Amino acid sequence: MKKVMALFLTGMMVFSCLGTVFAKEITVTVDGKQVEFTDAKPYIDEKGRTMVPLRPVADAMGIDVEWDRRTRTAVFSETYEKGMEGFGYDINGKAVYGEIVYMSLSFKINEPKVEMLGKVKKDSGDMTMIADRFEMDTTAVVKGGRTYAPLRYMVQSFGYDVGWDKEISTATVENYRVH
Repeated sequence: MKKVMALFLTGMMVFSCLGTVFAKEITVTVDGKQVEFTDAKPYIDEKGRTMVPLRPVADAMGIDVEWDRRTRTAVFSETYEKGMEGFGYDINGKAVYGEIVYMSLSFKINEPKVEMLGKVKKDSGDMTMIADRFEMDTTAVVKGGRTYAPLRYMVQSFGYDVGWDKEISTATVENYRVH
């Protein structure tokens, strides 16, 4: 009986290791083009979120990204040539509708709160600063010297849609903005 149990446990350990070895690598596409991750790879965190190295995805989307070492914050920003229709909230909490001409999104490492800032051009031609803060169910992290953030929060804030194909472990990012 001890031999059978030992063989069973040994087999379980071997098969559990094989599952890790043969786990599918996560692929990300932006508007149908595969994002190349050279030295850091996407992964699924404990909350089930697809975490991606920031710069390759931002580059594929045409979004600027900066790292503030002092505050440990990654800031994404984009200035729109033609803008996109949308709204935000001014500093008094009043909804502002119009054409978004600038937007930035900030992820602070190990903080669930995300800050979004922008400029909206109203029909009258006036520019209004907007701000919004929301909380994620996960946080941006530094892993292996690279900054990772949850893909969905990043891309949806810039007018992209994201999907997940479990069969092939692929996140698809598509631009649905009107330009």
